[in-house]
Amino acid sequence: METFTYFSCVVLGIALGVGGDWLFWQIRFKQANDRVREESKSVGQSFNAQIGEKERQLSAVQAELAGLRESSRAELAAAREEVAALQNRIADEGRQLAEALALNKQLPVLEKAVADRDASIARLQAEKTELAGVVEELQAKIVKERKSFDDGLVYVQGRHYLPASVVRNLTGRHDTLAGSDAGAQEE
Repeated sequence: METFTYFSCVVLGIALGVGGDWLFWQIRFKQANDRVREESKSVGQSFNAQIGEKERQLSAVQAELAGLRESSRAELAAAREEVAALQNRIADEGRQLAEALALNKQLPVLEKAVADRDASIARLQAEKTELAGVVEELQAKIVKERKSFDDGLVYVQGRHYLPASVVRNLTGRHDTLAGSDAGAQEE
């Protein structure tokens, strides 16, 4: 009988130890889970703020680009009008040249005026090319910013967007997360 009592005390001690250990770890897991949820919530809020700021910056760049487009179109229209006016003036000067041939004294003055007008036409064409380059640079910058923004976020379960580096650190993976992103969206 004494062996039975000893054996039942050992079994009861083991059961109480396992139960206590289980309870201890349940409390620790719950605390860790709560801490991770709070951190996730704060990270999500900061990323939402960053996304909002990037969207504001993007809209500002787009507004600036639209303004540049409008101003370049207006300048191009003005340049075309000026070119048309210059062409009309060149035609007028052509008539004057015919008169100048008769008067031979005015020939050097008219040649200088034509050279000045050709230089102004070349200058306007150079400005047009420069403005086209600026517009292309801004478009490339927008595409680059949008790509870096899209590559920087990963959709995770629970309808959150997290930076790809954070998800890689949490999961211990260093490969691309395109497959897990698609899997998370399906769930």
